[in-house]
Amino acid sequence: MALIVIVLLALSVLGFPPCCAGECEWDVRLCKTEPVSTGMCSLRIGGMEVQDLEPMEMQKNMEFPYYLKLDLLCGFKESSGRVVLEDSMTGLTPKAVVTFQEPTHPTHFKPQRLEVELSVASLLDSATCGSEMCEFSWYAPMPIINGSVVQRVKVKSIEMGSQHLSEISFALNVNGYMDTTEKGETEASFGTEIRAIEDVLRVGSPSRPLWAVVDHAPVLLLPGISGLKAVLMTATEFQHTSLIEVSIKSSSVSSECLQVESSMIQETLSTESSLFVIHNQELYRFLGNYSLPLRVPPSDAWEKVLSAVCVSGLVPVSIPHHGREYFYVLGGGLQSGTLYRAEVYDGDVAFTELVDSFGFTACEFVTFDENLKRSTVNISSCQVRSAAQNTQTDITDIILVELLFHEDQERSYILLTFDGDFQMGEILPEFIIYSQRQRHQERSSLNLKFNGMTLNPSTGILYIWGNSLIFSYILTWEDGQSFWHDSGFPSDQMIKYFTLSYDGTFVFVTEQEELWWGQERTDSVFRLRPSQGWNELSHLQALSGDHSTLTVFYDGDKELQEVLYTVDFGGKGSVVKRKIPVVELLSFSHLPFLSTCPFDLEYSVPHIESFNRLQRYSVSPQLVTSSSELHTTSSLALYQGLVYHLLQLHAQYLMVIGDPTESPISRMCNGVLYKDLCLYLSYNNVSGVTTDSNGHITARLPDRVYLDRTASFSFSLFIRAHKLTLESIGERAVNDIRMFAMVPNSKYLRVTLQRYVKLNYGGVLYKVTVTDKGMVEGQGFPGEKLLPFSVLFRIGISPRQCFQQTDRGMVLSGLQNLPVYIGCPPGNRLVFDANTTLLEAIRLNRRNFSCMNPDPVTPCFYYKNLFFPFLLIQDVVLGESRKFLGSYTFKVVGGGPHSRKNIRLYSPEEVLRYNSLNYSSERAHIWDIKGCEKDRTSCNITEEGFFIFNGTRNNGIRWLCQPNSPCDDVLSKNPAVSPRFFFIIEVSNRDTETYCSHTFRFDILVHDFPMSSSRKCYIVLQSLDLHLWTAACSSTAAHRASGPHFTPSHVFT
Repeated sequence: MALIVIVLLALSVLGFPPCCAGECEWDVRLCKTEPVSTGMCSLRIGGMEVQDLEPMEMQKNMEFPYYLKLDLLCGFKESSGRVVLEDSMTGLTPKAVVTFQEPTHPTHFKPQRLEVELSVASLLDSATCGSEMCEFSWYAPMPIINGSVVQRVKVKSIEMGSQHLSEISFALNVNGYMDTTEKGETEASFGTEIRAIEDVLRVGSPSRPLWAVVDHAPVLLLPGISGLKAVLMTATEFQHTSLIEVSIKSSSVSSECLQVESSMIQETLSTESSLFVIHNQELYRFLGNYSLPLRVPPSDAWEKVLSAVCVSGLVPVSIPHHGREYFYVLGGGLQSGTLYRAEVYDGDVAFTELVDSFGFTACEFVTFDENLKRSTVNISSCQVRSAAQNTQTDITDIILVELLFHEDQERSYILLTFDGDFQMGEILPEFIIYSQRQRHQERSSLNLKFNGMTLNPSTGILYIWGNSLIFSYILTWEDGQSFWHDSGFPSDQMIKYFTLSYDGTFVFVTEQEELWWGQERTDSVFRLRPSQGWNELSHLQALSGDHSTLTVFYDGDKELQEVLYTVDFGGKGSVVKRKIPVVELLSFSHLPFLSTCPFDLEYSVPHIESFNRLQRYSVSPQLVTSSSELHTTSSLALYQGLVYHLLQLHAQYLMVIGDPTESPISRMCNGVLYKDLCLYLSYNNVSGVTTDSNGHITARLPDRVYLDRTASFSFSLFIRAHKLTLESIGERAVNDIRMFAMVPNSKYLRVTLQRYVKLNYGGVLYKVTVTDKGMVEGQGFPGEKLLPFSVLFRIGISPRQCFQQTDRGMVLSGLQNLPVYIGCPPGNRLVFDANTTLLEAIRLNRRNFSCMNPDPVTPCFYYKNLFFPFLLIQDVVLGESRKFLGSYTFKVVGGGPHSRKNIRLYSPEEVLRYNSLNYSSERAHIWDIKGCEKDRTSCNITEEGFFIFNGTRNNGIRWLCQPNSPCDDVLSKNPAVSPRFFFIIEVSNRDTETYCSHTFRFDILVHDFPMSSSRKCYIVLQSLDLHLWTAACSSTAAHRASGPHFTPSHVFT
């Protein structure tokens, strides 16, 4: 008994809280909007359903289809409303923070990082309660934005009582694979749901990998269910899971596959818009029903792709690149040694076989090269084991090839690179080299066997895994390939699958179901299961009945999760998820050898929003006047309408016409619809809607940093030695504190560390600056074509020897990864400043002839006035605007007379004719620059003949509308309206000081067009003919009346 008490005390210190009924955690449920009740808040499938997200329906009702209901789960039982009431009376106030993941394909929507913080509204659970102590629940609107199908909801609370609730987040993604039946029930569109999962799943089945595009796949599939064509589907990261029997029509196995038929789904892969599965070595695809929008309509049935290929396996590429998702397909059977690259873009998929200019596959290339080096042909077989994609500059494929020789049955592994042709890389080592730092190196007797590869593009580390784990820094391959071995992994194990967190850590599972963990840019791995810490965790978090692991994966918060299948004592099966406390397991397993951190870290990061580019809104519900201060369904609907219009105005704020003094908040409060509400909020000192972009100093590093050309990100870190450490070793404790930085590629980034010893404060202050060197070629649109890197900061001693206890539990200290993205940061845009342009046109032309009924979306200008365009650079994250002073081109790319329905876009040939000086002889120009009509050499011109404007001076544009232009001879159909013409203008910046390429279009209306010269001449001639005819008739009549007094010549004088 004493031993148990000691173990429990140690575990509580190390962060293993014993589960009891008095400890609670947050839970989130989706509720249907009509009606709001607890009965509609238990969606069995989980995730948001596409049929509820109809944009026209939401616009009609001016609301979202879901609410969020926040609950408390205490122990293993959901708390009653009484517990919620008691906690709220002690000061517990929850908030829901909704984060939207930007889509993979930014073709239709501009990349943006958006977060909305929602204060909850307390709503009665029972309308019949007449007491002052009625039970209630917390509700908040569930906002949705177009294009985002992956969303996370984080629940945090302001606590004043004894109850401590940790922050927790949930995945609430859009499930595009559900249909609604005539009875109103939901069902999977690609198969049939199996309710009694215990009839299909078995405890003890081997775990399998979960393959998906990281942070972008809304729906995950888990294969490997023996005896049935079925998968586990989830849109909530296994918070809710469904077993779906896949409706694939069985077909006979191709003779080229040379394998027995199997009913099991072998492998799956999830992308943002599609699902891929392998069945009987055939690849099938199902396109989801998503309003991203996509070029391809959603699937009605599974479609067989690569029909002529026998597929032996898939290799995922977990990180999308330039708006496209990729994966590899391995050929099998008689087609073994072939490799295909799949590219998913805008819902469509294309496959490319990787062959060189001679038509050789990877295996044919390697076999031919090896046979040239040997006197006899002794290669028994060749197989492509895996592939990876290097996207640092252009796409380069890295291919792992396995050769088996006749003579001794030895295996040899070769790395190839492919960029149109194969390049022979290094032959991988056949044995593990131990004691590499010693003078006498020892070679193990273990022959290396490799199963796969995994590449982290931000660190440039390529992991090759099998019965060992080796890695290489591919960004240094120009100087030769080198490989390192991760120590600690036993030689009698074989890695089954490998998973990166893309946050500095990784895990892998062996064939014996052992779970191992490691940190990137270190050379050791540690076993989590089985271990002493795992055994104690299993005792404290014991699951009822039997259970086994289905898979392990990193969730959206980069927390390691385990998915288990459990069967209770009654035989009921269920799929559950639990977090694996990695730090606690490590600290417990190495407790005799490790100590806590001898220092504390204090970060000081100014202007974090300027670099992480995360735009935040904070919204609170309106006050209620009832004595209970509880909301009703009507007031909750008003709250949802407020959030709906906020995001609608946010979308309008991203339009191409901007105002330097306007923001979504000011637009809302300046409008008629919300003027009274904003006045009410200000009178009651309630911050109904605010933006959190004040540029204050924070005590944490951002989750990522975006750097434009030659931009810098700076922060300070104070490393304070503990008092006991100072007392034991004195000043040496401060002098020994060091900080190091590691950059994956010094060609692009520079990190400077300035060290200041502060003996009076018992620590060291580091000022850190991360600077872009300006070496990335070309430009890109905001948030697109970014180059990812990960800067590592190492502090003091080895990170696995240093643990710290925080409010969120135990954390590793000593290593800090900072993701850095080089390119044009998201949230910057170039817009047309219509207000300034109109005002300057009046001032500079000294006259005002505007339209009678001006449209704020399409500004109106007078034809005879010079047009002076003004542009703005807007930072939508910080809500700041400044005048654009760079150079740019100005082109008319479309237009039409009278009304918007007559507008059409011009062809590229027409754009040249109407705008380029190279086509002046065709007399088709729409406009010209005043001052350049006589001396063209005084104006900057591109090679295509387009004018280059400069934002530092007034560029007066005069409208020409030459005879062969589309705006020549515009006549008004309405005598009361002057002739007018709509122009679509395209502006593109030409700055070299930035990575940003800004190209946008806006509409203007030009009115009061003059008649063309030919029409004027025609009218004059017509008038003259009429005058002559009238005069002749008058003279004839007079002559007849009084006789011939005048000769005919007198009539025309």
